[in-house]
Amino acid sequence: MKQSYLTAFIPFVLVIFLMKMCSNDDGHQNGQHNEQSDHEHGVVEFSISCNDEAQEYFNQALGHLHHMMYEQARPVFRDAAEADPNCAMAHWGIAMTSFQPLWHPTPDEGLNRGKEALETARSLEIPTEREEAYIRAAEAFFTDPEPAVESRARDHEMRLDAWKNAQRDIFESYSDDVDAAAFYALADISYAVTQFSPYEDRDFTRETRAGELMEEYLEDYPEHPGLFHYLIHAYDSPELAYRAEEYAHQYDKLAPETVHALHMPSHIFVRLGKWDETIDWNERSAAAAKDVMDRDAHASAHYVHALDYVMYGYLQTGNAGKATETLDRVLAKEEIYSAPFAGYNAAAPQARYYLEQAKWEEAANLETGQPAALPWEEFPVAEALIHYARGLGSARTGNLAQAEEERDEIFKRVQMLRDADDTYWAYMTEATGKAVDAWIKYEEGYIDEALELMSEAADLEDSMDKHAITPGETYPVRELYGELLKNEGNLEEAQMAFEKSLERTPNRRNALQYLDEISQLVMD
Repeated sequence: MKQSYLTAFIPFVLVIFLMKMCSNDDGHQNGQHNEQSDHEHGVVEFSISCNDEAQEYFNQALGHLHHMMYEQARPVFRDAAEADPNCAMAHWGIAMTSFQPLWHPTPDEGLNRGKEALETARSLEIPTEREEAYIRAAEAFFTDPEPAVESRARDHEMRLDAWKNAQRDIFESYSDDVDAAAFYALADISYAVTQFSPYEDRDFTRETRAGELMEEYLEDYPEHPGLFHYLIHAYDSPELAYRAEEYAHQYDKLAPETVHALHMPSHIFVRLGKWDETIDWNERSAAAAKDVMDRDAHASAHYVHALDYVMYGYLQTGNAGKATETLDRVLAKEEIYSAPFAGYNAAAPQARYYLEQAKWEEAANLETGQPAALPWEEFPVAEALIHYARGLGSARTGNLAQAEEERDEIFKRVQMLRDADDTYWAYMTEATGKAVDAWIKYEEGYIDEALELMSEAADLEDSMDKHAITPGETYPVRELYGELLKNEGNLEEAQMAFEKSLERTPNRRNALQYLDEISQLVMD
């Protein structure tokens, strides 16, 4: 279907070394990057105007980049720059590792590094129009928006929009360039994530377009890491997940030991309620991460990221013993790279463990700020998860004074997120605060007010969908609403609430159990 556009070059087929973990530094000492084993994790053929040694390093690094192993990719791009001091595209690669479009706004350190890398690229000869286009597209992201905006979230949105448009131009100019297609899809998906709006139906036009584009290219590039990765992100929703199931099962053939690649298929498995697959793939991801940490003494955020999904899976299968072991593994970490998603994925398993098992007294006494390896004050969303667990636990055990304190702590974080213009997490966190407040009102005897507030909180949470960093909400507010309705004997409405929860998160254990209980009550 698509032919190589640089036939003058001999294709560089990448048999990438076994990549196991994203480190918290550049990952190489004394000029040496981490050598891995001889397992493949994808095929990259991105010809550049650099010498053969730099080309080989470049393809290796680009494979890491497509797996979103940014810290792992950066030192290998630097190796390419050292191998060929005139290789402008090596510095493009360094810039591309300096922002994470799907994860979070870019901190100043990343912006400065990216700008410096692109300035270096510009100081060198750029021999081809294609390479010029790629460098220009990266510059679109790292060029400060005008007029400037104070909000980091809006700044990120504007940078993504500029990058998306530039990547689209490359794709339209080089339609036979698989990497152009992959980066355009990633940019489109990343921009779509910034367009969440509460109480509005989500438009999946961008995600569907990106996913279908990746499917088209996979016909001719069945081992390209970016196509697999970005297709899964494109279809990471209840409405689209079924489209990616086949590809999710194939991902480990592409990357048998790559930490983030081992995790990625579970984005689809949790959407489909496939808990055994979710557990298996994330146990493998966590084991690969731990192996690298033990061997290279690197902290990691991907380790707790995988464990959060593991915890979710074990709780849905009712395996309390394994859930306990997973909680111990989270709390035992003495060093965790403090990426923004690390806080969430370290806090969520703790809250899930108690809430999903209705351990209300233990939830009320859940300790804050654990594990101590993380700077929790930098993660208001994560802190709010702990207060959510403590708030529900204390409300349901009759300690309403504590429940009110926990509710207030949640809303303090909501205000922090609003001040940062973090719309998505402000609303998602607000939903949990309203849920705690609703249960307080319920315990105080204000039944109608409690039901109305819980319904409002459930609608808010449902309207925002889940974020890519989490397997699912810590405890779905829709299920809390169903439980209140059941307690009040409104069985038909309760059944509807649990069924609606299952549409969003299929095969959840608690929702299914409540539906069984309601069925028995109706029969009796």
